[in-house]
Amino acid sequence: MDSYEQECQRAELLGLKAPDQAEFERQRSARLEQQQAELDAAEAAVLVEQEEQLQATGGKLDELNSILSSTQQKLNRFKQSACGSLTNIFQRAGSLSGAAAEVPSVSEQPVAAAAVATPMLPPTAEQVAAAKAAKQLKMDAQLDKLDTLINKADNAQLAMSEQTKQMRRIAK
Repeated sequence: MDSYEQECQRAELLGLKAPDQAEFERQRSARLEQQQAELDAAEAAVLVEQEEQLQATGGKLDELNSILSSTQQKLNRFKQSACGSLTNIFQRAGSLSGAAAEVPSVSEQPVAAAAVATPMLPPTAEQVAAAKAAKQLKMDAQLDKLDTLINKADNAQLAMSEQTKQMRRIAK
């Protein structure tokens, strides 16, 4: 029920005694706190799942950048043996050497666990504040990881583009 008046009307229709308003408000407040605690727990679970997905994506981008770095080394060796002078090689690869080798590191930050209230007791103000702070820390860490993933993807795109150009020049 949403209001005390509705609860009184319900009791009247059922022929029951009208509830005490103070008791009704206390129960309503406890119910709302429990619902909020359940929502916070669900949000925490979603954040954990998103963090796992970000880590998996980061690992795949690290692997891609590693493969691209290895490919660049092989291209450089091939150009040294097949394409002529060292000055030519340095002129072609100079624009990529910084972009392919630079891979930003992901800094792992410990994130506090969200406070979970027991079903019988409503969470205290300190527990709610701690849960909100933990959620904010986790969201900030995920934003940092997303920035890192974007940088890794940009580096991979630059490296692939430059390597494609190099292979086309070699093939001519």
